[in-house]
Amino acid sequence: MKVSVVTVNYNHKYFPKLQVEALERSSCDFDFEIIYVDNASSDPESIGFLEQAARSGRLKFVKSERNLGFAGGNNLGAASASGEYIFILNPDTAVQSDTLQKMVDYLENENSRHIGMLGPQLFYSDGTIQESCRRDMGFFDLVLKRTWLGRLPFFRNRVERYVMRDFDHNKTQDVELITGAAMMLSRKVFGEVGGFDERYFLFMEDFDLCKKVRKAGYRIVYYPQARVEHYHKRLSGGNFLTMLTRKVFWLHVQSAVKYFWKWRADG
Repeated sequence: MKVSVVTVNYNHKYFPKLQVEALERSSCDFDFEIIYVDNASSDPESIGFLEQAARSGRLKFVKSERNLGFAGGNNLGAASASGEYIFILNPDTAVQSDTLQKMVDYLENENSRHIGMLGPQLFYSDGTIQESCRRDMGFFDLVLKRTWLGRLPFFRNRVERYVMRDFDHNKTQDVELITGAAMMLSRKVFGEVGGFDERYFLFMEDFDLCKKVRKAGYRIVYYPQARVEHYHKRLSGGNFLTMLTRKVFWLHVQSAVKYFWKWRADG
C-alpha cells in the first residue's frame, strides 16, 4: 500500500461522503486506502454513510467511544494505516483527481530528499487560495489573527507577515508551518516524531507536528501543483465580545498556551 488517507469525523454530516467520492475519482498508479476515525459523532448522516461504506469495503472505519480530539483521532487512524505515506485530510475537503499522484511523485523525486512533510495548495469553493502556510509566530500574533485587532493599521503588517500574504502561493517553497487540513508525510517520519501530541484537543496540534518534523531535521514543503478544495468556515474576525462567548475560541486559547509553553525554549 502506498498511501493511507486518514480523516477524523465529528458530526460532519454530508462532508465525508463528498470527500470519499472525490478520493475515489483519483487517478493513481498505486493503491491507497481511506481510513475514517469517528470521534463519537451523533449525527445520522455521517455515521450512516461511513458504516455503509465500511461494509462495502470502500474504507476502514474506526469508531471511538469518546471524542479524542483532532490529535487523538488522527493518531488512532494512523495506527491502522498500512501505507508508506500518511495523508492527513480534513473531512470538509475534496482532492482533485491527480492530487495523490502528484504528491507522491514529488516526495519520491530524487531531489526531494529530507522532506518530512508536504502540503498541497488549499482553495475555497470560489477559487480563492487559502492561506495555508504560516511563519513561526508569537502568542500575540494569534490574538491579532483571531480578533478585530489584526485589522488595525498598526498591526496589519504583522498579521500579513504571519499568514504569509507576501508569499507566492503558486510557487513550491520550503515553509515553517502548514495547516493540518491536508498534510502528507511518510509513516516512518510520523512514527519517528511520535505522531500528534494528544495534549492538544483541538488547534495547534498541526503546527506542533510541523515543529517536531523540523526539529528532527526534515524539511516542510508547500507544493501548489497538488490542489485540494476546502469547504472551510472562517473563525477569525467578528465582534470581540461574541468571540469570547464561543467555546471554540477558548479551545484555541488553551491550545495556544500549551503550544507556546512547550516550545518556549525555541523562542
